[in-house]
Amino acid sequence: MFSIFLIVIGAIFVFYDFILIISNPGTFLDNLTSFTHIWLAMGALLIFLGIYRRKTGHSFWSILKKWVKLTIVSITPLILLISIVNLCFILNPKITSMDDEADCVILLGGGIDKDGKLPKAVLNRVNKAAEYLKLHEQTICVVTGGTLKWLPFAEAPEIKRQLVRSGIDEDRVLVEDQAQDTIQNFQLSCKLLAEETGLSKEQILEKDFVIVTNGFHLRRAQRLAKRMGFKNVKGIAAKCPAISIPHNYLREICAYIKLNLRILLTGQPESLLS
Repeated sequence: MFSIFLIVIGAIFVFYDFILIISNPGTFLDNLTSFTHIWLAMGALLIFLGIYRRKTGHSFWSILKKWVKLTIVSITPLILLISIVNLCFILNPKITSMDDEADCVILLGGGIDKDGKLPKAVLNRVNKAAEYLKLHEQTICVVTGGTLKWLPFAEAPEIKRQLVRSGIDEDRVLVEDQAQDTIQNFQLSCKLLAEETGLSKEQILEKDFVIVTNGFHLRRAQRLAKRMGFKNVKGIAAKCPAISIPHNYLREICAYIKLNLRILLTGQPESLLS
């Protein structure tokens, strides 16, 4: 019976990977290298373990060498503990009121498909940013996101187009279309604002900012912004589609752990004034 359970859960994971891919279609190479395939890998492993147990009458665990078992038993609880601790941070970003004033909104990109269309999660970010900008007519907005690997379109121009369609004056929206990750989002947004306003980086970093991104991404974005020298950072969280919640939080846990290791081992990223 347990073997059937493993096979069924594995099949669900494989199907989930398929759903994630078709919900935001990329190019062949983009799909091939997508992080969503972690679900395919876990599903395939569970199916293998279920079939093995069903065929042999005993678990795959029983044939592993003692040192392998000890390694797995030792490492797995540590990985789970680290993941849970990081998840606790991710689930507790600092959210601001839509009524709070800011000098600038930084609207972070979050993907684009092979046809140049924004996924629902990013459109939700656009809608939240537009809602805020309509309440604060003196606030400008930087939309940031470049051309990601294996994809033919930059994110930022399409994000601006959607903001303008939502009723935001295009003169209030600055486009940063080179960033490849969240760190570059902040680096290049600061540089763009300095160039456009004639202010120094020091003066830009002293201004009041609102970061708009999905809830799962907001805590890491705020941490990076603070670390890179932004003094006054607030956050507005947009929702993501329910179907992608498990994947988004799994990926964000990995990204948050990666960031912690990067800071611990390299001290990067440093302040933009370093």
